[in-house]
Amino acid sequence: MERTRGSGQPSFPTQPEEGLSPLRLADIAVFGLILAFGALQFFYYERAADFLHEDVFYADAARSLVQHGFYGIDGHPETNQPPGFPAILAMLFLVGGYSHSLFQRAMAVFETLGFLASYELLRRKAPRIVAAAICLLLISSGTYFSFATRSVSPSSPYLFTPMSALLVAEQLETAASPRSRFAWGALLTALCAASLMIASAAVALLAAMGIRIGITFVRNRRLAAARVRALLPVLLFGIAVQGLWMHRQPAPLEWSVPGYPRSYLSQLMLKNGNDPELGMATLREIPVRVVHNALDDTGLLGQVLLHRGIDEAWMSAAVVGPLLLILLGWGYSVWPSGGGLHDWYFAAYEFIYLLWPWNVETRFFLPIAPLACFYLWSGVRAVGFLARNKPRLLGAAWLPASVVLAIGAWYWTQGSGIARHMLRGGLQGEISFLTWLLSAIVAALMAWASSAWLARTFLWLQCFSHRQGALRITPMRVSQLLVGVAAIGLIITGLEQQIALGRDNMNLNSVVNSVPADAEAGMWIASHTDSNAVVMARLVPTDYHYSGRRVVWFPPSSNPQLLIEGIRRLKVDYVVVVHRQYSYYLPPDDDCFAPLLAAYPEAFHLAIQTPEFRIFLVRRPRQLSPRVRSTVLERDRGLPRVERLGQSVRGR
Repeated sequence: MERTRGSGQPSFPTQPEEGLSPLRLADIAVFGLILAFGALQFFYYERAADFLHEDVFYADAARSLVQHGFYGIDGHPETNQPPGFPAILAMLFLVGGYSHSLFQRAMAVFETLGFLASYELLRRKAPRIVAAAICLLLISSGTYFSFATRSVSPSSPYLFTPMSALLVAEQLETAASPRSRFAWGALLTALCAASLMIASAAVALLAAMGIRIGITFVRNRRLAAARVRALLPVLLFGIAVQGLWMHRQPAPLEWSVPGYPRSYLSQLMLKNGNDPELGMATLREIPVRVVHNALDDTGLLGQVLLHRGIDEAWMSAAVVGPLLLILLGWGYSVWPSGGGLHDWYFAAYEFIYLLWPWNVETRFFLPIAPLACFYLWSGVRAVGFLARNKPRLLGAAWLPASVVLAIGAWYWTQGSGIARHMLRGGLQGEISFLTWLLSAIVAALMAWASSAWLARTFLWLQCFSHRQGALRITPMRVSQLLVGVAAIGLIITGLEQQIALGRDNMNLNSVVNSVPADAEAGMWIASHTDSNAVVMARLVPTDYHYSGRRVVWFPPSSNPQLLIEGIRRLKVDYVVVVHRQYSYYLPPDDDCFAPLLAAYPEAFHLAIQTPEFRIFLVRRPRQLSPRVRSTVLERDRGLPRVERLGQSVRGR
């Protein structure tokens, strides 16, 4: 049995050494498959003629950078989201102009590069077959396909830059000559700076470097000196870059509501960032938030890998099982060596988003998913190690947990007891109950028989082993074959799903390419209002893009006094109220505007109403201005149906 370097503990065999291993035909084949999936994303992108959602912010901010040298939209400086991603789009703008299709295809390129970098990193940490399975299972997922083909998002380039930074950091630590150390150090510095300017979550890279240096200093001061020389300049430069961005004067607040667009720390204090009216969180609610976000993240991982929705109940084997394995795998990777840069980057990144008070979003999880899968595999190895070397400890620790989970899963299947407030678990609940029950039996055997259980199990499995010619067929090889077949089946299923999604992207009449209500409202504003009109709307980037008017944010507040004071202070002329099936912010538009209209009915006049949205004209306390009077007269003469607007935008 092999032993982990730097320790006396036995471990399972992996690749002979971490670090650079020569490319093989298998690596080239994996690269080819990743490129093939990337090509599918590149050609099967969303065919809408224009941006349909809030990702238009990045495109319009890029155009503002090119044309005016100003980062922001509608004359408002952007101080929350760093400018790196719009700067990338601005460079594309200079090459190919303002083009939705150009920007969308760039996302496919970045996502493909991200998985190539992920494979290069993971094949240094795990067997090639594991690294290949992780990357191919993820890139074949419909979730990744949808993001790369339907949204222009920082998530795609952010998958690429931190993974590349982790890869380059390994090369820097093993570089022998001063010239190579300088070259790798300069490249790492550039990648860290780019990551920070694409997403502020890249401070996790800086935290990982600091922790890596600190742990090495405690364990081995000579090695720590070498790592300080290699990583400290990069760390200091990254801190300077982040400090310069954070030092910017924040944009003036339009509304006195807690949470967004205030600072990250102020948002952390909310119970729920999506619903700021719930108020501030208490200390006892923070652990609940962390557990809830962890379950959501793990459920999202299951959805990505299995291509289907996962119920995120705490007793679900599809959620709690992977979560515990990831935690165990991370600990197994860190102990006793102190962990690598990738280990602490994963921990710091997850620390940020486990505290995040907003609903868990796919775009924040996708850049870290390859490492999550790696720790999931490491967790399986850790269980195997403990089962062989510390069976009584593993059995005693897992038995009570598995019993509690089995009881919870049983109630979940019945919809009673502690699960009476939840929907019945159905098949997922039944599988979870059987899984926890079986694991409880195994844990009891391990706790009772200690190492003797392994010998008995081995003898029992020998009964099923036999030779077929020169090939020895064993239960272990059969299980490995079944896992491989399942992985291939999931990849093929994902490919079929991606082809179906791609066909929807190519179909101009599909729901994917349909004009959303916010865009239609913006077009109505553009064609029926004065160019100096001020509009209040929930989705500012979309309404600004389609209306060309100054747009004020419609805050998630049902306080009529706050809203009417803001409307008068900001000189709002029109209020857009969209009826949404799903509202990111709560309360939704309708619930915010209803008490306002009830409290001040004379202040608003319905300008247009459709099944999807309403637009209200704001009446001034004094006599209406000529501009508003002319708009009212035009409305009274009769306006064209807004349904025709959808046809006009498709024809752009």
